[in-house]
Amino acid sequence: MKDVVTNSSTGTDKQNHGIMPLHRPSPRRRILVLAAGFAILLVLLQIWQLPRIAGWTFFSFFDPGTALKGDLLISMGMKPAIDFGYTHGLASLMVAHWGFVILGRTPTAYLLMTALMEVLMAVMIARFAVAMKLSRPALAFLFIALPIAIMPCYLTLTHPLEALLLLWAIAEQAVGRRPRALAICTACVFVKPSMAYVYGLLLLIWTIIECYRHECRWSGLLRRTAPAMVTGVLMAAAMIWRFGIQSLLLTIVPITGMRTYKDTHFGFFSGSGLRFWSPAFHPWYYYIITPAGIWLAMSAILLWVLLIRGLRQRNPPENIGKRHYVGGLITDWVHAPSRFMETALSIGIMHIAFVLGFYGWKYAWEYYSYLPVLFTTLVITRCRARQMQFALAVGIMALCSQVRNAGLTFWCWQNKTRDQQTGYLWAYPNQAAQWQYVCRKVRGHHTLILSNGYLPWMPKGMTMPLSWFPEPGIPTAIEMRRLKSEALAAHYIVVRREYGKFGLWVNPAFASVRHRFSLRWQGQYFSIWKINASPTTAGSSAAAY
Repeated sequence: MKDVVTNSSTGTDKQNHGIMPLHRPSPRRRILVLAAGFAILLVLLQIWQLPRIAGWTFFSFFDPGTALKGDLLISMGMKPAIDFGYTHGLASLMVAHWGFVILGRTPTAYLLMTALMEVLMAVMIARFAVAMKLSRPALAFLFIALPIAIMPCYLTLTHPLEALLLLWAIAEQAVGRRPRALAICTACVFVKPSMAYVYGLLLLIWTIIECYRHECRWSGLLRRTAPAMVTGVLMAAAMIWRFGIQSLLLTIVPITGMRTYKDTHFGFFSGSGLRFWSPAFHPWYYYIITPAGIWLAMSAILLWVLLIRGLRQRNPPENIGKRHYVGGLITDWVHAPSRFMETALSIGIMHIAFVLGFYGWKYAWEYYSYLPVLFTTLVITRCRARQMQFALAVGIMALCSQVRNAGLTFWCWQNKTRDQQTGYLWAYPNQAAQWQYVCRKVRGHHTLILSNGYLPWMPKGMTMPLSWFPEPGIPTAIEMRRLKSEALAAHYIVVRREYGKFGLWVNPAFASVRHRFSLRWQGQYFSIWKINASPTTAGSSAAAY
């Protein structure tokens, strides 16, 4: 019998032209290769877009500067959600603080931390791809769509940290380690208490169903949820030790964020969210040269598969005489539960929850753009007919969606400049020139610049407000009193005109302060206001607040 087996094997080798059979690489090797390719692409994209993401306006007056400002405030001993309004979880402040301690509190450190988190995201996406056994067309689409799934730079450090943890949890669920995924999701609640709650609830539901099916009951449920409970206790203890229990209680539920969404009329079907997808605001080619078109297409595919088509692979003999469309993804999971179905269903529900519950302003699609991309790769993999054609179609759409982004980046390389007065960040010459004029105009006087960001360089006598994000609806009562005192103690107030109606300066809550100043100069980007009262009166007014 041994000889027969040997001869049979030899015969098989001869039939394969005398060469040894090809073996698929090990899963670990495939993960390393994919992760390296994804990571290199993400790092190259970040370097290519440096004039945009390392922009002076970007950090000085908008959200990325809040990471540096938040670290400054907690280094001064201030408490989040008490001494200053804060819309995210405490863990993101702690992680950012460790990074700034090592690298320095600079925009460069911000970009380096973002790059590191994106490299780790590449590893998690590679683990997901191997666990889900994505087909080659799906992998090709994933590589092309990676600039849509992962941004070269996020508005705050909270967003890439949240994306990293959620992708990690998705990868763990994909390989069948649901308890570990639930523990990671629990940690993510302390980073950003929004999508982590939705995903955590889904994982808990899957766990309860599994325990019921295997008749494990309470003992099995306790064993599977123990890692998450331990993680939650340790994370809560760390946050209380660093920031206090009151800050934890005020941030573990996104109260400030929900209030801000309500005040600013954020949402996918209203307010600023409409400007992302509504044809009323854009010409037809906008949906081709920007990610809006491919994002909407992937969302439509997700909705169709989730509710109508499903992802179950049906063998032809079993479907003779049956309808091809037999139900959505939930029906598939009920009839053929598997890790593939469970993971796909989780991703789909999270994306729907984002659109209906968490979508904010025009560019909020970037926060969870990896969800529709990952779901589309699963759809491509399960396509039995015309898989290559489908992958090619969505791949071309993903490639075309980067046209405007590439053109704008090229324009920035050609037209932006750097110097000491912009902290060696990239700025358009006319903006830099006007900023220099403002600095000369207020030189020698105590000046407060109402900025939502973090200016890397300011002339002597100019200060930023001690506020995380001085936009209406976010500052606490203590913070608002401090802002008014800082404003009334200043000789000049410099206002960034681009804030418009969302700026603190024009808000009714700040009217009592604004009425004490008069407009002295106004340019395209900035305006300068001078206090009417004498310094003594101004000081008394500031003390009154």
